[in-house]
Amino acid sequence: MKRLLIAALLFASFANLHAGPRQEKKLQRQLQQAPRPALRRAIVEDAVLTFYIKQFQGVVTPEVFAKILPFLQQFVRDRFEISQRRTRSLNQLRQALTREATEDELKHLVHDLDTADAEFQTNQQRFFSNVDPMLNTRQQARVRIIQNMADNRIREYLNEVQTPPAPRPNTPPPNQ
Repeated sequence: MKRLLIAALLFASFANLHAGPRQEKKLQRQLQQAPRPALRRAIVEDAVLTFYIKQFQGVVTPEVFAKILPFLQQFVRDRFEISQRRTRSLNQLRQALTREATEDELKHLVHDLDTADAEFQTNQQRFFSNVDPMLNTRQQARVRIIQNMADNRIREYLNEVQTPPAPRPNTPPPNQ
């Protein structure tokens, strides 16, 4: 029964994984068509979680993956919340500098940014401390590499989400 439950969980997790450029193009289309930033963010969050799931496939057994999945989901969710807070703090700090805010306001905004950075590190350490006991040393090393690759992917996706797509010109194609 336990194996059946794990198999069903893994099947549900991996059912919509498609590797390669097709997945990237599909994500690009979804991001461009998403009308609201919250929807676009959810699409990116799902894409990052899918990336993690796909990477973990080759690193751990299905039984171990079933134990790690809840920690992974929480980690990605928290990471996006913290990243959003950090981006907001950074933007507020830039605006405050532009308008020449008071020292007290700048001090408060710097503290907010530093707090978000500390939460980012804490979230990562919590994830590692939750999953490391289930992994051997080689798997722990691979998880760190996956983490780095995912960070790069997250940056790419967030740049796409935060930069709205350029409006499409309604000009007819040139005559040939």
